[in-house]
Amino acid sequence: MREKTKYLKYLLIILLIIVLGVIYIVGKGKKETNKDQNKGKATTAEATTEEIKEKTDGTETFLIFGVDTREKNLGKGTRSDSIMVVDVNHKSKEIRLASIFRDTYVSIEDHGLDKINHAHSFGGPDLAMDTVNRNFDLDIDKYITINFMNVSELVDDIGGIEMEITDSEAKYINGYIDELNKIEKRDSDHITKAGTYTLDGVQAVAYTRIRYTAGGDYKRAERQRTILLKIFEKAKTLESDQLLDLADKFLDEISTNYHSDDVTEILYYLAKYDIVDTKAFPTSLWGGKIDGVWYGVPVTLESNAKELHEFLYPKEDYEPSDTVEEISNRIRQVADTPNEVFEDEE
Repeated sequence: MREKTKYLKYLLIILLIIVLGVIYIVGKGKKETNKDQNKGKATTAEATTEEIKEKTDGTETFLIFGVDTREKNLGKGTRSDSIMVVDVNHKSKEIRLASIFRDTYVSIEDHGLDKINHAHSFGGPDLAMDTVNRNFDLDIDKYITINFMNVSELVDDIGGIEMEITDSEAKYINGYIDELNKIEKRDSDHITKAGTYTLDGVQAVAYTRIRYTAGGDYKRAERQRTILLKIFEKAKTLESDQLLDLADKFLDEISTNYHSDDVTEILYYLAKYDIVDTKAFPTSLWGGKIDGVWYGVPVTLESNAKELHEFLYPKEDYEPSDTVEEISNRIRQVADTPNEVFEDEE
């Protein structure tokens, strides 16, 4: 049992580092001080063993932030390119993943209405968590932040991932490949036509950045989730010594306020759970410029908050709070959204 637990621990560390965040919690943990956070870094864990034991009887929700930086700073000063709400139901052994579009127009404490991904830059993971909680009536106090910049190297280390590329995706992916090749001093090949390919790291990250095909950011979020699951399945095939080597190599790219001692106790259970559903929010939005800046405006924030709760907690009897109603009304007044909006087809 000890060897099996150790293997799962290494696997979970790798999965956390991979695309946009993953559903598992890092076994070793990473402790940082409040002093570090004041310099723009994330803080230490305050989750207790008893709190986690209580939650193994019910549900547990945490946030994953994906940042894109070549610096070691994973806190204040870096925008969250990806935001994911992860709900773990310990009774049914099911996991639900909800991604929130980075351009979503929301209320940020002391900063007014702005893009949701700016919250992480303004105040690190604490303000980012507060922003998600206030705008969607959630009560999340745990987070994991992952540096997205080194994902391409990690994908290469696991041998690449197999993906089917459409004609429209092939049309746009090469521009992103060129951009990443220049940044990372690589020479990954272009993809010239539709087909099934084993993507290397640069190609995989380029695939997640495509946003100009039909569906726009909705389709982009879907690609990110698809890559996430593909990498997860590939990582599960690695041997424990391979996982350990990768964990040691990439551990600095993670920051979390989970305590390693507490996390280890639930790793075995999480590894047996199933991802039963994924969805992107807002499901209904208007995309347009406000004061010259493009935003994804939820139509309405109130209805999207309700739908998010229905997705994460199907049995919950939820009604939007006065705070969410007030923010929703303010957004509607400022944005003056039209009647025609983009709606998710899922």
